[in-house]
Amino acid sequence: MQETIVPLEKRPRAWLKGLISPWSRRVVLAAFVASFFMPMLGLGPDLCPLHATTGLPCPGCGVTRGLAMLSQGEFQLALGANPFVVFLWPFFLVLGVTALFPQSRVNELERRLDLLEPWFSRVFRLLFTAFFGFGFLRLGYFAISRDWFP
Repeated sequence: MQETIVPLEKRPRAWLKGLISPWSRRVVLAAFVASFFMPMLGLGPDLCPLHATTGLPCPGCGVTRGLAMLSQGEFQLALGANPFVVFLWPFFLVLGVTALFPQSRVNELERRLDLLEPWFSRVFRLLFTAFFGFGFLRLGYFAISRDWFP
Protein backbone atom coordinates (compact mmCIF):
# COMPACT_ATOMS: atom_id res chain seq x y z
CA MET A 1 0.00 0.00 0.00
CA GLN A 2 1.49 3.31 -1.09
CA GLU A 3 1.09 6.41 1.05
CA THR A 4 0.25 9.66 -0.62
CA ILE A 5 2.20 12.69 0.50
CA VAL A 6 0.01 15.66 1.24
CA PRO A 7 1.72 19.00 0.56
CA LEU A 8 2.38 21.03 3.70
CA GLU A 9 0.06 23.83 2.61
CA LYS A 10 -2.85 21.35 2.27
CA ARG A 11 -2.43 19.76 5.72
CA PRO A 12 -4.87 20.66 8.48
CA ARG A 13 -3.46 23.25 10.85
CA ALA A 14 -3.94 21.57 14.19
CA TRP A 15 -2.15 24.39 16.00
CA LEU A 16 -4.58 26.95 14.58
CA LYS A 17 -7.60 24.79 15.36
CA GLY A 18 -6.37 24.41 18.94
CA LEU A 19 -5.71 28.11 19.20
CA ILE A 20 -9.21 29.12 18.18
CA SER A 21 -11.02 26.32 19.99
CA PRO A 22 -13.87 27.56 22.20
CA TRP A 23 -12.00 26.54 25.37
CA SER A 24 -8.77 28.38 24.50
CA ARG A 25 -10.66 31.50 23.39
CA ARG A 26 -12.49 31.62 26.73
CA VAL A 27 -9.26 31.18 28.69
CA VAL A 28 -7.61 33.99 26.70
CA LEU A 29 -10.64 36.24 27.27
CA ALA A 30 -10.49 35.58 31.03
CA ALA A 31 -6.72 36.23 31.10
CA PHE A 32 -7.12 39.41 29.07
CA VAL A 33 -9.85 40.78 31.35
CA ALA A 34 -7.83 39.78 34.43
CA SER A 35 -4.81 41.70 33.10
CA PHE A 36 -6.66 44.95 33.80
CA PHE A 37 -6.92 44.07 37.49
CA MET A 38 -3.74 42.09 38.21
CA PRO A 39 -0.95 43.75 40.18
CA MET A 40 1.66 45.09 37.79
CA LEU A 41 4.54 43.75 39.86
CA GLY A 42 3.35 40.16 39.61
CA LEU A 43 1.02 37.79 41.34
CA GLY A 44 3.35 37.05 44.26
CA PRO A 45 4.79 33.55 43.96
CA ASP A 46 7.30 32.89 41.20
CA LEU A 47 5.54 30.56 38.76
CA CYS A 48 8.52 30.07 36.42
CA PRO A 49 10.55 27.03 37.52
CA LEU A 50 13.69 28.24 35.70
CA HIS A 51 13.57 31.67 37.31
CA ALA A 52 12.64 30.30 40.74
CA THR A 53 15.63 27.94 40.82
CA THR A 54 18.31 29.93 38.98
CA GLY A 55 17.21 33.58 38.94
CA LEU A 56 17.58 33.49 35.14
CA PRO A 57 14.67 34.43 32.86
CA CYS A 58 13.01 32.02 30.47
CA PRO A 59 11.75 33.41 27.13
CA GLY A 60 8.30 33.97 28.63
CA CYS A 61 9.44 35.62 31.85
CA GLY A 62 7.77 38.99 32.23
CA VAL A 63 4.84 38.30 29.89
CA THR A 64 2.20 38.19 32.64
CA ARG A 65 3.51 41.35 34.29
CA GLY A 66 3.96 43.00 30.89
CA LEU A 67 0.37 42.26 29.87
CA ALA A 68 -0.89 43.71 33.16
CA MET A 69 1.31 46.78 32.74
CA LEU A 70 0.17 47.33 29.16
CA SER A 71 -3.49 46.85 30.11
CA GLN A 72 -3.07 49.45 32.84
CA GLY A 73 -1.37 51.99 30.56
CA GLU A 74 2.27 51.51 31.54
CA PHE A 75 3.74 51.07 28.06
CA GLN A 76 7.43 51.60 28.91
CA LEU A 77 7.29 49.32 31.93
CA ALA A 78 5.60 46.64 29.81
CA LEU A 79 8.37 46.81 27.22
CA GLY A 80 10.92 46.39 30.00
CA ALA A 81 9.16 43.31 31.36
CA ASN A 82 9.03 41.57 27.96
CA PRO A 83 8.89 43.46 24.65
CA PHE A 84 6.79 40.77 23.01
CA VAL A 85 3.74 41.92 24.97
CA VAL A 86 3.36 44.50 22.19
CA PHE A 87 2.40 41.58 19.91
CA LEU A 88 0.65 39.44 22.51
CA TRP A 89 -1.70 42.12 23.87
CA PRO A 90 -3.53 42.80 20.56
CA PHE A 91 -3.47 39.08 19.79
CA PHE A 92 -5.12 38.32 23.15
CA LEU A 93 -7.62 41.11 22.52
CA VAL A 94 -8.68 39.73 19.13
CA LEU A 95 -8.68 36.10 20.26
CA GLY A 96 -10.56 36.99 23.45
CA VAL A 97 -13.22 38.95 21.57
CA THR A 98 -13.82 35.93 19.33
CA ALA A 99 -14.87 34.03 22.47
CA LEU A 100 -17.98 36.20 22.38
CA PHE A 101 -18.75 35.21 18.77
CA PRO A 102 -21.05 32.33 17.87
CA GLN A 103 -19.23 29.27 16.54
CA SER A 104 -20.59 29.88 13.02
CA ARG A 105 -18.83 33.26 12.96
CA VAL A 106 -15.59 31.66 14.16
CA ASN A 107 -15.88 29.06 11.40
CA GLU A 108 -16.21 31.88 8.86
CA LEU A 109 -13.14 33.56 10.34
CA GLU A 110 -11.24 30.30 10.04
CA ARG A 111 -12.21 30.00 6.37
CA ARG A 112 -10.92 33.53 5.78
CA LEU A 113 -7.67 32.68 7.54
CA ASP A 114 -7.29 29.76 5.13
CA LEU A 115 -6.92 32.32 2.33
CA LEU A 116 -4.07 33.99 4.24
CA GLU A 117 -2.46 30.72 5.33
CA PRO A 118 0.99 31.02 3.72
CA TRP A 119 1.41 34.61 4.92
CA PHE A 120 -0.09 33.91 8.36
CA SER A 121 2.19 30.91 8.95
CA ARG A 122 5.31 32.84 7.95
CA VAL A 123 4.51 35.73 10.29
CA PHE A 124 3.69 33.31 13.10
CA ARG A 125 6.97 31.41 12.61
CA LEU A 126 8.94 34.66 12.46
CA LEU A 127 7.41 35.95 15.72
CA PHE A 128 7.79 32.56 17.40
CA THR A 129 11.47 32.38 16.43
CA ALA A 130 12.08 35.99 17.47
CA PHE A 131 10.36 35.36 20.83
CA PHE A 132 12.60 32.41 21.68
CA GLY A 133 15.68 34.04 20.15
CA PHE A 134 15.17 37.09 22.33
CA GLY A 135 14.55 34.86 25.34
CA PHE A 136 17.79 32.96 24.86
CA LEU A 137 19.78 36.16 24.29
CA ARG A 138 18.30 37.63 27.46
CA LEU A 139 19.03 34.40 29.34
CA GLY A 140 22.64 34.56 28.14
CA TYR A 141 22.99 38.20 29.17
CA PHE A 142 21.75 37.56 32.70
CA ALA A 143 23.86 34.38 33.01
CA ILE A 144 27.03 36.24 31.98
CA SER A 145 26.37 39.47 33.88
CA ARG A 146 25.18 37.63 37.00
CA ASP A 147 22.39 40.23 37.37
CA TRP A 148 19.17 39.10 39.03
CA PHE A 149 16.24 39.23 36.65
CA PRO A 150 13.33 41.05 38.30
